[in-house]
Amino acid sequence: MDDFANPYTVHCLQYDNFPNVCANLTGTALSECHTTKSHSYYSSAAMEFEIYCRPGWKDFRPAFVQYVGVLIGNIILGYVADQMGRKKTFILSMLIGIPSLSLSATFNSIAAFYFFRALTGIGIAGTMIVGWAYFSELVSPHQRFKLRTFSNWANARIMLTLVALLTGEWRLSSHVSACISLITLAIVYFILPESHIWLRKKGRYEEAEESRKRIAALAGIEFVPMPPPEKVENAEPEKAVNILTVFGDPQLRKNILILWLMWFVTGMTAYLTDLCGGDMTANFWIGQFLSGILLSVVRIIMGFADGYLPWMGRRFVLLSCQSLAIFFFGCVIAFLYAGEKGQWYYTAVYLASFVFTSICWEPCYLCASELMPTDVRATSTASCSIVGRFANIGASMLSGLKTIYEPGVHMISISLGLTNVIAAYFFLQETKNCSLDKAGTSASKPVEKANEQEMKDLIDRTVAEDVEKK
Repeated sequence: MDDFANPYTVHCLQYDNFPNVCANLTGTALSECHTTKSHSYYSSAAMEFEIYCRPGWKDFRPAFVQYVGVLIGNIILGYVADQMGRKKTFILSMLIGIPSLSLSATFNSIAAFYFFRALTGIGIAGTMIVGWAYFSELVSPHQRFKLRTFSNWANARIMLTLVALLTGEWRLSSHVSACISLITLAIVYFILPESHIWLRKKGRYEEAEESRKRIAALAGIEFVPMPPPEKVENAEPEKAVNILTVFGDPQLRKNILILWLMWFVTGMTAYLTDLCGGDMTANFWIGQFLSGILLSVVRIIMGFADGYLPWMGRRFVLLSCQSLAIFFFGCVIAFLYAGEKGQWYYTAVYLASFVFTSICWEPCYLCASELMPTDVRATSTASCSIVGRFANIGASMLSGLKTIYEPGVHMISISLGLTNVIAAYFFLQETKNCSLDKAGTSASKPVEKANEQEMKDLIDRTVAEDVEKK
């Protein structure tokens, strides 16, 4: 909740020798000066604790400590999910994150606030990375893009902005956000089963059948059993894959390296654009709602278009959106040089650059699931998230360039975007509609494509067997 404070507009009168701009005014003029000069859209933790004003604390910001928690969570929870299961790890993550978020707003101590925000970061890592691996394995290949369409930062941003607007201060916002998160925890705990793909990979076929039965009931379709794979005599046992053996396979090594680059570039450019866009509109709330709503609408359109346009694959989405983002970043730079900042067309191109940069997250998440084997899917996605978090930290450090030479911020985004386009064009493999059960299991064979009918690879209907049973 402290993200609504802008460190570049904070004046620390009791620690620094800033002039009192209202010192020589009286009466109505003094009141108007106070209203104008001390206006705050939101009472954040940074403002309450005066974090940006205290020597020693101003260089150790809340976002940084939360990112540290996310990094720790990515290192630990991705591996745990591959070993213990998706559902258990996801629930564990939420049981860590939800109480920590609420407790961070309970105590009147900066140290306690930082400690619980670090724990919240660990919970965030589990819900984002393990949650994505978990939910992507529960839905059919044709629905994966739609899953990202509705469960994404754009919609969360709209909700968070609305919560912040209605509550007005960070403590109540934290408690409300924790309560909203309890809804997700209840749905996962009481309704959703463990990933059947993960269970079958571990040889727990009876439990996998129960999971598939539950999914069929939720989908409203008839359940048809899927027998365990037949044992072939003298067949070589399937080799177990871990994050270290990934680098021994040429194809998997190429996949993980291109994924790391995609996550780094998108994490850097999207967050840098977001951090530097607080003043793209005169009213802070309008800018936040505009960016969130516009991004959400574009994602919904693309999500439904994905099911009707077979040529709209992961490569196409990444290359086209990254190229459009580069173009609009160029427009932003041109308007800055022309002194047109604040005009409606500057806001329009800035929003466009933010939207198309953020859309690049879709192929990042989708390819992280579709390029890597089930054995290491959560771990490899966690490694991608770690790279992305380092990019976020780098973006937070580079955002200070805005106050020195603002076009330089967008020049960095253009350079990174061009690198992403070139690498993806030559090295990114198309994975649309691939089967996660076999993804990444063979370096010499192309990615196995899913059946044309969406639920067949999930339930494996066998019409002939069904007729015989009747």
